Amino acid sequence: MESVEDFILNLPSDERAMVSTLRTLLYDVDPRFREKLSYGVPYYSRNRRVCFIWPASAPQGPKMAKVSFGFCYGNMLSNEHNILLSEGRKQVYIVRFSSLKDIDERILQELILEAILVDDLQKKNK
Repeated sequence: MESVEDFILNLPSDERAMVSTLRTLLYDVDPRFREKLSYGVPYYSRNRRVCFIWPASAPQGPKMAKVSFGFCYGNMLSNEHNILLSEGRKQVYIVRFSSLKDIDERILQELILEAILVDDLQKKNK
């Protein structure tokens, strides 16, 4: 099985830069994330799956952007900046990026922190 590092190294350079930036941002917010390739892309979990990074060149990758950053329980996030897209899905919401400059780290950090909170609350409620 391919490692996440190998997966990233094999991406086109523009996607590699965005995926690496998003991955670093995740670990800066919380270094306790566990990382695993699922569905051919990196998923990040704590108590359960929290988010994923899906580049366009991966199987079934986004066609409207270079990289999508998804929240497994995006429907439970506030989306106060109105950047999360449901695109007809009931639970998983994504943010699409076409270039590195599209990544607003502050807003994404807020969303990741909120997703961690949702993950922690759901663990308590079980």
